Amino acid sequence: MKTETLYRRFRLCGFYSIAMIAMKSWWSTPGPGLAFVLLMSLAVAVLLEIFARLGIIYVGILGAEVVLIGLASFLWFGEDFSVREIVGIAFVVLGTGLAWA
Repeated sequence: MKTETLYRRFRLCGFYSIAMIAMKSWWSTPGPGLAFVLLMSLAVAVLLEIFARLGIIYVGILGAEVVLIGLASFLWFGEDFSVREIVGIAFVVLGTGLAWA
């Protein structure tokens, strides 16, 4: 896999993760700035996705997004995960690995 392709995938995943973090932050700090961050990160992610090939890329994006959002939820929002949720995250990561194998 080319480094440029990998970089595009992680960049796309990053924008979706920024949007998700903005959504999770909305309940505590709603406002026009956060709405702008949310809308722009989604707009950029959609544009990047249009120019990327879907299929296996989308599986990788979802897998990486689950890990990034899980880390942000735990470290930034102080959320705890049940055993069921941790197993769910592990299944998503395992499924992503199997799809890319």
